[in-house]
Amino acid sequence: MKPTKEQIKAYYNQTLERCLSAFSQLDEKEWAKKASDHSSAKERLTHIAGALEEQVLPLTRQAVAGQPGTLPGFEGRADEREYNARMIASRRDSPVAELLARIKSAVEEHVHILDGLSEADLDKAGSDPAWDRTGTLRDLYCAAYLIFPNQYQEIRRVNKKKLPHWIKGGTPDQAQYHLDRLFNFMPLIFRSEANADFQAVYQFTMDGVAGGQWHIKIANGRADAGDGAAERFDAEVRTKPELWMDLASGDLSPPIAIMTRKVKLGGNAALALKLGSLFGGTG
Repeated sequence: MKPTKEQIKAYYNQTLERCLSAFSQLDEKEWAKKASDHSSAKERLTHIAGALEEQVLPLTRQAVAGQPGTLPGFEGRADEREYNARMIASRRDSPVAELLARIKSAVEEHVHILDGLSEADLDKAGSDPAWDRTGTLRDLYCAAYLIFPNQYQEIRRVNKKKLPHWIKGGTPDQAQYHLDRLFNFMPLIFRSEANADFQAVYQFTMDGVAGGQWHIKIANGRADAGDGAAERFDAEVRTKPELWMDLASGDLSPPIAIMTRKVKLGGNAALALKLGSLFGGTG
């Protein structure tokens, strides 16, 4: 489903408020916890601020002006990890309160730009050096939205007593919107350079109140998403929305998820296990 301008604005603002409210509960010790081998919880917060200020806003302004998306020092995916590291390092010493204020200000500015756009404007070309191909302005707004739940889950990994799971902490319509954005965004982060000759149709079935079905077709060096069940699929992944997020964040191991039946595979299981190498960036 292609989100409307009003849906983008409403869920973007809701997401911002959810994160600001949740993050305000954490103290210095909790922000200092290691969220991964490479970064602390606070550095994940720093990533949100940096991505909005240095990536989202410039790329959106360029797309509105009809210009290709360019970022200094970020020519393509090979530069992504180093670019993100520099972005975080430049903000590492900023207090949490300042980072939260900057995040709020950046989203408000992004929404202000959105207010001046029409539905037709949102279908104009938009691009990001991390993407596999050119998308739209609508895609840039959806990508900005996705930064929040993705980084929230990283921060939650070491603060589970205070932060509920993103899916469980929201309403069913918020969870449905998130899944729809996630599956429809995946083709933009397809790794076509390493999978030019790969062909398959994947079906994703999310069980539960906020569930649904989506499919992605990969052929001719390109991935395309669709809503609903595929006419035919080569591999199916069936799980719950919150478990899918845990798989994507690394909070749940695929082998363990399959062995414990938290994730059920249909069709060609080997193809399902290949998903991790098909999508994503390097950062």
